Amino acid sequence: MARDRRPEEGHNDMLKTDEAVVDHPVANDPDPGRWIVGIDGSECATNAVRWVVANAPGRATSLEFLTAWQAPTIGAYPMSSPSVTVFDDSELIAAAADETEVVAERCRAALDVPVESFVGRGGPAEVLLAASEHAGLLVVGSRGRGGFARLLLGSTSTQCATHATVPTVVVPGDLEPIASRRILVGFDGSPNSLAAVRWAVQFASADSTVVVAWVWDATPLAVGSDAFFFPDASDLAAERFNHLVEPIEYEASARDVTIEREFIRGTPRAALASHADDVDLVVVGARGHGAVGSALLGSVSTWILHHVHRPIVVVPFSDPAPAAADASPPPDNFRG
Repeated sequence: MARDRRPEEGHNDMLKTDEAVVDHPVANDPDPGRWIVGIDGSECATNAVRWVVANAPGRATSLEFLTAWQAPTIGAYPMSSPSVTVFDDSELIAAAADETEVVAERCRAALDVPVESFVGRGGPAEVLLAASEHAGLLVVGSRGRGGFARLLLGSTSTQCATHATVPTVVVPGDLEPIASRRILVGFDGSPNSLAAVRWAVQFASADSTVVVAWVWDATPLAVGSDAFFFPDASDLAAERFNHLVEPIEYEASARDVTIEREFIRGTPRAALASHADDVDLVVVGARGHGAVGSALLGSVSTWILHHVHRPIVVVPFSDPAPAAADASPPPDNFRG
């Protein structure tokens, strides 16, 4: 039976699900190969586990399956006694631990990496965000047990994609997971989109393809019959696109990854949704050029999460790194 323990310094309030229950240690340094996988018994979470099994080989160095548990409480009416009754949740935690360990054991049989399972105390998003702080990847299902059937994206996956400090994969529940051999990246020239492209290249396995799509949404300078565009604006944008992507293309070639450049004239949402039908994974930056400074997740990224029926990776926004244009150019004999 699981035993509750007070978290010590340097530990989260999480319980390991094997017989010797211990607190979940907090990693001191980021580990790119450490994947955190949220599970709750829902169809979407089960599909997230299948996605991990299909994509972990050659990428993940350790897996941690995590279930969150929040004890229900019963309180008196606000105007009466402030006392609150808390359930003895030890048996329920033990049951959650057993279910989580069953999933972990199946993955141990399928994968040649260390696999552990834990139960965390608190809300699902809170627990997953804390556990993934120093991980390399967070994987969640698009909707959990508490999600409404009409919603493509649940509250936990929304909060994880919005607030995680590491790339977050959101996996739909009714799509057969496969290895990600063809990856689409939404690109707009922003530092975050450059980071998304570089993440996709690093994630891609040899002989895979990363499709970098810049959708040029030309805005007219007037409306109606008076509308006009600068005729060479899209050509200038295409030149900038090639200039930014070329150094990354050289990096990809060293990993035997093919880059396909797609400069598309249209609206980002419609164009990316259309191209997503032909890929295994969609990658977007949390914020692009069009995002409001205070926004944690850009409008296009939010729309993609809610409407595109593919596993989607959201690469978090961070302080801008040096632009790809400033990187050393590829050798003269290299051709994209």
